[in-house]
Amino acid sequence: MTFAEEFSEFLNGQPITFERDALTFSFPGRGVSVRLVPLEGFELPEREKGVIYLYEDRWRTGGEFLRERILAHLGVYRKIFARKCDIRRIDAVTAAAFLECHHSYGTAKAKYKYGMFLGSELVAVSLFSSPRTIPRDVQGRKLPLRSFEWVRYAGLSGSRISGGMSRMLAHFVADTAPDEVMTYADLEWSEGTVYARMGFQQAGLREPVTFWVNPSTFARERTAEHGGVRIVNFGSLKYLKQYIQL
Repeated sequence: MTFAEEFSEFLNGQPITFERDALTFSFPGRGVSVRLVPLEGFELPEREKGVIYLYEDRWRTGGEFLRERILAHLGVYRKIFARKCDIRRIDAVTAAAFLECHHSYGTAKAKYKYGMFLGSELVAVSLFSSPRTIPRDVQGRKLPLRSFEWVRYAGLSGSRISGGMSRMLAHFVADTAPDEVMTYADLEWSEGTVYARMGFQQAGLREPVTFWVNPSTFARERTAEHGGVRIVNFGSLKYLKQYIQL
C-alpha cells in the first residue's frame, strides 16, 4: 500500500468528507488541505497557504499523536476552554512526559515550565527559555532587551484549547515581565497566524534544514553518515512580541 493509499484509508475511517487529487487531499468547508510528501523520489513542493505538508517519515513515526493532530486541523477534536483551566509551574519530568506524547519534536531544555490543568487533568504545556540580553532598535533607540524564547507549546492530542496559547503567554508575561518573547512557526504545519493574532510580528526566517531519513526506521539524521533518503523541510518563520515600555 502506498503512502497516499494508506492516508486515504485513514481518512475513510473518519467522519470527514474529502477529495483527492494525486498527493493533495482537500476538505470541503474546512479551509485547509493536506499535501503528502513521500520519501521516494523526494521533491520539495512549492509552499502554499492553508496547506499542511505531511512528510512520510512523520506519518510513519508519529503514531496516534500525529493522526489526532491532523484530525484536529480537520475539525475533529474535543474542545476545551482555557478560561476554565488553571496554569501553574510543573517539573521537568512532568513536562517532558507530556511533550514526548503531544508535540511533534518532543521535549526540550527550558528554564520555565508551565502546565494548564482542567481540574486534575494536564491539558497543555509551555516551555520558555532563560533570558538573553539582545540589543534592539526600539523607537529609534538602541536598547538591551531581556529576550525569552517560547520553546514549546502543546495541547492534549485530539483536543483544541480555546484561548490556550494566549492564556499561557499572559501567565508567563505576568510571572517574568519580559522585554520581548520570540518563537518560531513550523512551516510544515502553518504560517503562524495564531502568533499574529496574539500580537507577534514576523521577524525573519529560519532557513530550511536538510535531513537524511533511514528508510527502515524513518528516523531523521542531520548528516549523511549512515546514508538514507535526503529530504529538506520548509524552515520556520520567526516571530517577536515586545513588551518594553519607554
